Amino acid sequence: MRLTPLARRLGTAALVVTLGTGFTACSGDSSDDSTSSATDAGADDSASSSDDSTDDSTEEASDDAPAGLSAADFYPTVMGALREAESFTFTSTSGSMGQTQQMTGEARFGDDGVEMKASSEGAQAMEIILVDKAMYMKSADLGTGDKWLKIDLSDPNSLFGMIGKATDPEVMFKALEEPKDLELVGAEDVDGVATNHYRITMDPKKYIDAMGFPAAMADMMPKELVTDMWVDADNLPRKFSQEVEIPAVGGGKPTTSTTEGTYADFGTDVEIEAPPADEVTEDMFGGA
Repeated sequence: MRLTPLARRLGTAALVVTLGTGFTACSGDSSDDSTSSATDAGADDSASSSDDSTDDSTEEASDDAPAGLSAADFYPTVMGALREAESFTFTSTSGSMGQTQQMTGEARFGDDGVEMKASSEGAQAMEIILVDKAMYMKSADLGTGDKWLKIDLSDPNSLFGMIGKATDPEVMFKALEEPKDLELVGAEDVDGVATNHYRITMDPKKYIDAMGFPAAMADMMPKELVTDMWVDADNLPRKFSQEVEIPAVGGGKPTTSTTEGTYADFGTDVEIEAPPADEVTEDMFGGA
């Protein structure tokens, strides 16, 4: 099978956009001393009334809400806190075209960026390992059988090279250090933890340019990328939610993709290793 059908089966635009923006909460540049809390001034500029459309896991918070972050401080502060934590677990639920996929996993920061081990069920169930600038994927639904398909993420010209860029902390920070808008929606609890609920708006064209993605990807993205994120008093993300409307080729009905996830167990010990060599293949499903 050639790469083009594979990309179609994976959902090229949705995959890259979801991984790229989803890893916003688990990658960043910590070269600056940015883990300290920002002043309340940025929060005063962007604060608004609390969002009424929260789910059962998110409730209005008490008066001990964390101090707010400004747009300039948000990403370096949150990413710095995550790097200091070093590791975490996560869950996510994604839906598109009537199909739902649930994913659970664990991640840590290594010398080459974020390392991750995850498994999903539902639409296109799979197991994924990201380590040593390579992605290992095993999925009966995608035809890998009992082998792990090894994909080199260092190739910048491939679809999977794009994923490599999307998980590179320094590149991601460059792309997202200046959001188009940052709104403090309000103080809310997430699973009993006091957090601030932020709504982050990004310019897709600016995002694509900073990430080094092909300019043509702009046609597959909405006019704005909006992500909601809940951040606790330690500047750690506890939850994110995103809805992306991807325009259809030829002017058809757009596809709406939704993703919601939570983060927990910061600083926990995780084991992430490449699969045994005899279980790995680099053959793209038997074809070039």
